[in-house]
Amino acid sequence: MLYFKACYMPFDYSATEFPHGYVVRQAYGKLRISSTIQSISSQATHSNQCNMLLMELVIFFDWLLIVSGMPKVKFGLQNFTGRGKDYRIKVITGVRIINKHGYPVETHTVRTADGYILDMFRIPSSPNCKEDGFKPSVLLQHGLISLADSFLVTGPETGLPFMLADRCYDVWLSNSRGVRYSQRHIRLNASQDAFWRFSWHEMGMEDLPAMIDYILSTTSEEALHFVCHSQGCTTLLVLLSMKPEYNRMIKTANMMAPAVFMKHARNMLLKMFGNIIMSMKDSSFFGPLDPIRSLLSAFCKNSNFKNFCAFMFAMASEVPTPYMNITAIPLILATHPGAISTRQLKHFLQLWKSGKFRPYDFGDWKNNKLYNQSTPPDYPLENVRPQSPIQIYHSHGDDLVVRKGIHTLISKLDQVVLHDIAFKKWSHADFLFAKLIKNVVNEPIIKVIDRFENR
Repeated sequence: MLYFKACYMPFDYSATEFPHGYVVRQAYGKLRISSTIQSISSQATHSNQCNMLLMELVIFFDWLLIVSGMPKVKFGLQNFTGRGKDYRIKVITGVRIINKHGYPVETHTVRTADGYILDMFRIPSSPNCKEDGFKPSVLLQHGLISLADSFLVTGPETGLPFMLADRCYDVWLSNSRGVRYSQRHIRLNASQDAFWRFSWHEMGMEDLPAMIDYILSTTSEEALHFVCHSQGCTTLLVLLSMKPEYNRMIKTANMMAPAVFMKHARNMLLKMFGNIIMSMKDSSFFGPLDPIRSLLSAFCKNSNFKNFCAFMFAMASEVPTPYMNITAIPLILATHPGAISTRQLKHFLQLWKSGKFRPYDFGDWKNNKLYNQSTPPDYPLENVRPQSPIQIYHSHGDDLVVRKGIHTLISKLDQVVLHDIAFKKWSHADFLFAKLIKNVVNEPIIKVIDRFENR
């Protein structure tokens, strides 16, 4: 404990967060040290003793930050109520949605090899599961501008995480770097552009290994089931092609609208804004979103404004199909979009223009440095061999992941089972938000997992 009797200052600040996440609490009496020298100076006298104290504090904290390699982040299982300034008590969150429906929920924090700190949500059981003992793990990986909440907003009757928990599975929901639950780093701050210098390549190479390793270590399992949508499937294919040792850890791979070969995508936003997006620097694409979410959450709860909220959803994404669960739109708007890096969009635009599935194109000079060639190499999809055939779910009404792209992907993979959605207007978002997802998508996925587990 530090004692500063020569320069006592009777102010009572709460614990102050210093750079890199360190917190300095009460040192002597009511003395608390501010995060900036200015706040100390304004309250201290100008005596030589105080000046010496300030200098010593500067030296001490400079030394502390230099020798400290990581923030005081508690990894592993967290209390779902969160920290005092946490996202979990500010706005509607996945944790609150799960808890509201009467399911147990845990938050687990992991760190990637490149320093990003990610929160995963876990539904370890269900009030509707009457079986004791071992529960196989299932990891759900969200897509672009999505997050764990995307699988939860339709509620326990049709939401896949709840349905899996009811069938006695141990359900884990990922939150990739950049979304509001995973905006921490051991050195960088999310307000810095340097934090956002990543694409879905890094999610596949860094985020997924960290989460899979943690889940298997926590549950003492050797493999898990994987369910993904859109970009979430992109990240899995990056992982399994570039780190093939992870294939043995995937029991079943269930891919809804995998965004891989994008040359034939019909989405108008790609064509209208592609050049503008490609000119952007690497940074947060949306900027601060919590104030907007809070406003929409309060606004859209009012029944008089639900039609307006439906219109806002349509303008922000794609035209809702007849299958869209309109009642879920207020909750979707209150939790979405998930924050992304501009590089994620630029990477998809590169796939669209090239017709290839390959790492990020940095230009000739950096490509030669990273890849030893002027253009990025293709991902070696021949390495993708999980324990069972890959299950792909596709719709003719999907303007982003079109039929030709799916056939190209199938031709590159070893074993694939293709599931065609019978509804011709079924869109990219309908895999998550349609009224019919229980029977059209979720039950077939659970059937595949059940069959593997001999249930």
